Amino acid sequence: MESYQARFYDSSGNPPDQVQVQVVSGKINVVGTTFGIPFDELVLQVGGHDGDRVKLVCEKESVAIVSEDRGLLTAIANAAAGTELGKQAAQADHKIVKRGTQKAKYWTVVVTSICALAITGYLLLDPLSAAVATMIDPSFEVKLGEMLARTEKLDKKSDSYKRVARIGNELVSHLDKSPYKFQFFVKKDKEVNACAYPGGILIVNSALIDKATDDEELAGVISHEIGHVIHRHTLKQALHNCGLITCLSIISSGVGGGADTEKLEAAFAVAQKLESLNFSRTQETDADLTGLELEVKAGYRGDGLIEFFRKMEKQESSLGKSATPLFAMLSTHPMSAERAARIEAELKRLKEKHGKN
Repeated sequence: MESYQARFYDSSGNPPDQVQVQVVSGKINVVGTTFGIPFDELVLQVGGHDGDRVKLVCEKESVAIVSEDRGLLTAIANAAAGTELGKQAAQADHKIVKRGTQKAKYWTVVVTSICALAITGYLLLDPLSAAVATMIDPSFEVKLGEMLARTEKLDKKSDSYKRVARIGNELVSHLDKSPYKFQFFVKKDKEVNACAYPGGILIVNSALIDKATDDEELAGVISHEIGHVIHRHTLKQALHNCGLITCLSIISSGVGGGADTEKLEAAFAVAQKLESLNFSRTQETDADLTGLELEVKAGYRGDGLIEFFRKMEKQESSLGKSATPLFAMLSTHPMSAERAARIEAELKRLKEKHGKN
């Protein structure tokens, strides 16, 4: 027979006894004693935040039994069916079930709404960050890039720097028109990577230069990063990383005065490191196509980027897990077979267009 945890109060005024009670033979028995209260001597009261506290009062004996075990209420409703006590217990039990269902529905709606808002916010980030990017003047973008670059220790004197600057300046000289003043730098870093800051600052890691077989491969990487700048991809992704609130704030107030500028600078300062930004497939394609056209116009073969990535993938595969932190560019700019085929097709088209073999 099932027992239910309860507190037993009497007229002595002493603290209640913790007891077990059972519903049996038309009465409530206190387990371990001979004390029992017939149903017809009990008055049922229901309380508690969720209506789940059962209080059974017997005025004749000046005692009360209190329990938060809903099973006791159900047992009384079943055992005393047809009596006033049974009806009260059944009604109270039904209310608890109904209240629990309503609460479950409420929290389902709340959780679903939160998830929907989170998903909507995430999906809105790309179009919002793109919209915000159009509101930011290129001159501010240049200022922002220079501010972020000041946090890096950059090489502006070595032969590697001169090589990168020569290739970069040669490529940008074939841009039709650009609001950016491109600057090229080298950073001493063991990670094979390159990145573009907003406004035209391009940084190539020394490890990448060491891995490049020739100027063709370097030109492939640099022209690709120039493409990201032209399409403002770094700015858009950094805004994406700053979050929905920052984007909405900029849209509502605009970027013009000193206060707004300072807010945006602060937001970018805490955003994810620019060299680890992940671009979308569309953004990579845009950067590839822009970079390819610059390479062909500047007289390069145009296959340097593909050749460089294929070489890096082979080296990464041979090194295994130890290569992961070194070949960062493979994770941020993955060269899929589809992407390589697209580059090769575009390269063929450009060479035919410009009459080059």
